[in-house]
Amino acid sequence: MKLKQKLKTAYSGMSSAVRTSIWFTVCNFLQRGLAFLTMPVFTRLLTTEEYGICNVYFAWFEVFILITSLKIPYEGLNNGLIRHEKDKDGYTSSVLGLIMVMTLAFALVYALIRDWVNRITGLSSFIMILMVIQLMFNPPLMLWTNRERFDFHYRWPVIVTMISTILNPVIAIVAVLNTSYRVEARIISSVAVQSIFGLIMIAVLFYRGKTFFKKEYWSFALRFNLPLIFYYASQMILNQSDRIMINYYEGSGKAAIYSVAYSAGTIMLILISAVNGSFNPWMYKKLKLKKYGDIRNTAIVLCLLVGGATFALSAFAPDLIRIMATEKYSQAIWIIPPVSASVFFVFLYMVFANVEMYYGENNGISVISIICSVANLILNAIYIPKYGYIAAGWTTLICYILLTILHYILMKHACKKHHSEANIFPEKLLLLIALGVILVTFILLGMYRMSYFRYVILALEAVVLFCLRKKLFAVLKQMRKGAREDGE
Repeated sequence: MKLKQKLKTAYSGMSSAVRTSIWFTVCNFLQRGLAFLTMPVFTRLLTTEEYGICNVYFAWFEVFILITSLKIPYEGLNNGLIRHEKDKDGYTSSVLGLIMVMTLAFALVYALIRDWVNRITGLSSFIMILMVIQLMFNPPLMLWTNRERFDFHYRWPVIVTMISTILNPVIAIVAVLNTSYRVEARIISSVAVQSIFGLIMIAVLFYRGKTFFKKEYWSFALRFNLPLIFYYASQMILNQSDRIMINYYEGSGKAAIYSVAYSAGTIMLILISAVNGSFNPWMYKKLKLKKYGDIRNTAIVLCLLVGGATFALSAFAPDLIRIMATEKYSQAIWIIPPVSASVFFVFLYMVFANVEMYYGENNGISVISIICSVANLILNAIYIPKYGYIAAGWTTLICYILLTILHYILMKHACKKHHSEANIFPEKLLLLIALGVILVTFILLGMYRMSYFRYVILALEAVVLFCLRKKLFAVLKQMRKGAREDGE
């Protein structure tokens, strides 16, 4: 009871900003976690070709929503709300009108060049029509959610997010079990859930804002978001192009196998998101106080933690694939190690990027993202036809290593420009950890047929983690404290 009372008191004492952050983090965990947990169901209900088509659909959705919404429901909304504080509801409903017009324009263009788009995407006209519907009703839900979050209103967004997150797979499973058109059933369930909530949010946003078109608001949203389109496109390419290109070169079945491996290999993004959410504000304070020694010690511990998690995930790849999918997906084990190692470099480049953003040196971020996305497309175009879909895992790793190196260079430039200490991080030690992650990635590929040896090494890792637990908990506690103070 004492613990319960302490938690209740601590929660009551939190600011609205901190509560909102906590609840949206919970929702993010729920969404990612439920998607991961339901994957074994869909890999067994659908054939590899059917599962591949579904994943290709969602990959193309990320491409097309960038075109139809310009990602306005995110940074474009937040910046607009700050600049038009006296008419936040009017700005929100107006940019919704802009997005709806762009989506209708996309639908018209699709109708004119339907055969060409179907051939490029590998999707049927019926599935593309479902795509257009989802493109229309997804942005209103995102606009409403982020509008509420902007004002630190979290209860209804959390409720809606949880309901939609649970309904989506439940309806999909029921639908797939009761029809022979399993691909369409899986996609329709997702479209239906988003359309219902999206339609409600269209009514809510227009009722509040009562503005469909306002030249000032449309002009600001376009001027703000259009320059970011290359950055968003590069991020989308790094995340989605592998599946699209595998589907183009080798078919939906191979795209399905890669999707399973990619989902398994990137499950650590949940851990990284949580760690960076606390590390970032904590590091900002340490940079302000010029306490670089604290940053170095914490960075070492966190990189070892993420590196260890990378190793554990890769070592468990054969067991993980047996749980997540059927024997048809067994080749996915060869993709998990490089993809998992990529996640380590995602964390490392985020650490460097935190320093860049602290000093306000953001201009180079879009440039290096574009460089890496173009490199990813070129490498995939060369090596997927030559070596097959497994090559996509290695091209992903190469591109994230390149992204990390470029962010490191940009960070060093920012530190030099702002007369900061030359070595904020223990660079040689971080390099050794990074090289260790790459080396372990190659070693594990030769250990997949030696299960007992893998388990012995994992047991040794668990012993090391147990011995370092006090240091690890101390670091995490310090970061949580820093994040909490930052939100007050």
